[in-house]
Amino acid sequence: MVNKKIVLIVDENRAFVASVQEMLDSRYESHAAKSAMEALEMAEKVKPDIVFLEIILPDKEGYEICGQLKKSAKGRPMEIILMSGEINQGHLERIISVGADDFIRKPFDKLEFHLRLHAAKIRLESQEKLIREREFYRYAVRQEESLSKKLLDQQFDLREALSSMEKNKDKLELENSKLLVASRYDVLTGLLNKSSLHARVKLELQRVEGEEESLYGIMIDLDHFKSINDSYGHLVGDELLHLVGEVLRSCTRKGDFAGRYGGDEFFIVLKGLEEAIALQIAERIRTTIDEISIDSNGIEVGITASIGVAVYKIGEHMDDFIEKVDKAMYMAKSSGRNKVVFEP
Repeated sequence: MVNKKIVLIVDENRAFVASVQEMLDSRYESHAAKSAMEALEMAEKVKPDIVFLEIILPDKEGYEICGQLKKSAKGRPMEIILMSGEINQGHLERIISVGADDFIRKPFDKLEFHLRLHAAKIRLESQEKLIREREFYRYAVRQEESLSKKLLDQQFDLREALSSMEKNKDKLELENSKLLVASRYDVLTGLLNKSSLHARVKLELQRVEGEEESLYGIMIDLDHFKSINDSYGHLVGDELLHLVGEVLRSCTRKGDFAGRYGGDEFFIVLKGLEEAIALQIAERIRTTIDEISIDSNGIEVGITASIGVAVYKIGEHMDDFIEKVDKAMYMAKSSGRNKVVFEP
């Protein structure tokens, strides 16, 4: 018998909570809380697997209790999906910083809700599997330690026992590293998530300061992406984002770094090349994105991209560099879209 996943919905609007509970099928057990304090008490009581958490609550902001909810899980995986009727760049950066796993904008329909719920369930099951494997290897290490004592008592070869224990220790460290890697990448596109991308850009700028190697930034914004979501649904939009992620991986070189900068924005770091080559890569990305499409109920849905390119100048502040790349992208968008603009 498959255990039900426990879902906690935190929102002071009872009608909204009831509508979300109606979207859940028999595979889920739902609970509700109308405030931050009640949510923390309920989490201790029912131990939820997935939490849909409204950002604006009567006693605290959802941001403030994200970490407390994770802590209440006591090492057990828990997915937290923040909810709000409004969202901007500042909200997105804070959502990432407080450790939330996803965000859904209210109001949402049943299809979008199930998409987010399914993605949370996949991440949850992946974490649970890794934890089970980690516990298995910990048990194996303990068994090997016990065996080594017996071998020592019986005057067997000590090196053979220690070698066996070390192999199991390496396996445990490998599983721990898998958990770490999973937290660095955007689930939908497979690219670096924003926090990891930001750290990588900072590191590369520090590196080129010492080596005086050329470095270019590329900002990519998908044209009219919101209208595609509105017209064809978020499932179609998410599939296009997944395909764009594949395009960026295929068009960049080994040693370059690509990440999801925002909802439909992407950023790429190119190293050690000339301006003409950087522009060739940007143009190849633009034309390849222009060629992708998916079928939505018999309608072919495609996407184009406005792309900005800029070169990093030694001594330039990281924020100024990113702003320069972003400015080039906006010039491409304001001058007709589906083009590449270079900002020296």
